[in-house]
Amino acid sequence: MTIKRTYLVTVVFLLTLSMYGQNEVKGFTEIDNELTADFKTMIDADYQLRSDSLAPLFKRQLQERLTNQITFGNSFDNLSKHLNIKTSADKKIKFYSWDDFTGGTWHIINCLAQFQSNRGKIIVQQISSSNEQETGGFTDSKIYEVHEISIGDITHYLTFAWGTHGSGNQHEIVQIFKISQDKLVKCNSCFANNKDLVIEYPRSEESKLHFIPETNEISYCEFTYNGDLGYYISTGNTISLKLIDGLFKKNIRK
Repeated sequence: MTIKRTYLVTVVFLLTLSMYGQNEVKGFTEIDNELTADFKTMIDADYQLRSDSLAPLFKRQLQERLTNQITFGNSFDNLSKHLNIKTSADKKIKFYSWDDFTGGTWHIINCLAQFQSNRGKIIVQQISSSNEQETGGFTDSKIYEVHEISIGDITHYLTFAWGTHGSGNQHEIVQIFKISQDKLVKCNSCFANNKDLVIEYPRSEESKLHFIPETNEISYCEFTYNGDLGYYISTGNTISLKLIDGLFKKNIRK
């Protein structure tokens, strides 16, 4: 991409973002079309331009538009072809996940939550951490399932998400959230060691991660890291976790 074209793409994108602020009231279809067009512009751009400018601009733009009440009660027919958009059964929370292809084999996946607070306000909160290449976390993952569970008579949202940090491995992360006032709060005591449930396994395998709502059980294939081979291998076991008194407790089945 030439310097002149790079400049023009940046200017057009910034002008579009500026127009969003000037036009606070837009029809939902128009918002859907504009976000979709700008996502395509970002993905089609030169890597350096996308990484330095367009990717953070698109995220900021999406965050801004999602605070609009009209976007909460409607389905993004066009944008959903490019982003993972998952809604809870009670319609109180939506998760938006996308890979902006700025991380190479380490897929840096963005994730935002849009939810209605206890006071009826639409809140947008970032779920994925922006520095996981340094910290080694796993929240930079694409949420693909949302389930509702009750803990202490309070509705919690159990999410399954997928990601990959390269080296032939992939991972799935299970997180649990609840809406508290104007925040989405993660449950840090629902799994052992006060951590999220993370399953790391080879790209050639399947975790078979599954939730059984009737019994509040999570099941998945067990993998362990083999230091001699340098990658994860299957143990042949299936791990079952059952929700008991607010904690998912382990039961191993062969």
